[in-house]
Amino acid sequence: MNSPIVLRMGVPSGRRIEPAALSFLEGCGLRVRKESDRQLSAGIAGVPGVTVFMQRARDIVTQVTDGDLDIGLTGIDFVEEYGIEGDDLVMLDPDLGFSSGDLVVAVPDGWIDVTSLVDLADVAVALRERGQLLRVATSYPRMAQRFLYEKGITHFSIVTMDGGVEAAPAAGFADVIVELTVSGTSLKENRLKVVRHAIVLRTQACLIGNRRALAASAEKREVTRRILELIEARGQAQRYFSVTANLRAGSEDDVAQRLLASPATRGRTGPTVARVFTATDSLAGSPGTHWYAATVIVAYGDLMAAVDHIRSVGGSGISVLQLRYLFDERSSRFDALTEELGK
Repeated sequence: MNSPIVLRMGVPSGRRIEPAALSFLEGCGLRVRKESDRQLSAGIAGVPGVTVFMQRARDIVTQVTDGDLDIGLTGIDFVEEYGIEGDDLVMLDPDLGFSSGDLVVAVPDGWIDVTSLVDLADVAVALRERGQLLRVATSYPRMAQRFLYEKGITHFSIVTMDGGVEAAPAAGFADVIVELTVSGTSLKENRLKVVRHAIVLRTQACLIGNRRALAASAEKREVTRRILELIEARGQAQRYFSVTANLRAGSEDDVAQRLLASPATRGRTGPTVARVFTATDSLAGSPGTHWYAATVIVAYGDLMAAVDHIRSVGGSGISVLQLRYLFDERSSRFDALTEELGK
């Protein structure tokens, strides 16, 4: 028997972002149970009460804002373009760490003298003097207009397109573009270049929610907490290793002091030390000395410094594991949400 729907969650569909979104969720222990590529709704393994709806990333913003979805995974760019200031949209996690890209201003390669926004402003003025407007093709008209105005470019017209923006200058539909680029390959293939100081927005995937729906339902907030905790704990874990080594010492305190002597092996809260019991209680020639196993959580960038220090203080049999989850005493993301909701 299926669980009743408690939380409606939007997940992006489409060739570019859907595989990355599903892979990210599965890596967080939130596997979406899709049985076919055409399936538009599904559950999440291990989190009963959640129904996932596969929607376009841009539509998820408006659906969450309108309350048709309770939470949704989308892009910062779509939130900025389609979100409305003061609406019911609340940011749950702005830093999911995938599907990143830059929204940029790009001009034809043939515009040799146009290398900056100042040069582009001169082009706009020159066109206006001939009774024309600089034509800007984009699928982000709101952000494009705001950015160009902020940079002092006021004489232009927006050509709104829903795809194929990079081809607009060559096809004669526009003079320049404002569009999202990930690798820059599409820009190069269409003989376009990004001008200096022309990054409109750096974007990546984010998680948003409907303020009213989450404030009104403790059940929705509890399911949202589980999702946020898994995402947060997975993200934290990717920044640390668990390092375990065996050391000979007279006591646990002796081992702890050796490891605490280096910042690299102090870990997040200090080492955990436990006695290792062998066939004999003490080592030959070293009365009162025993084996101890010490485990410490080491920051990603400190791994080799930690290994070197452990070796220098007599450590051996050093093993390193990539953490899968790292939970703190509380979820900072969920605490921020409850504060936002006044709960």
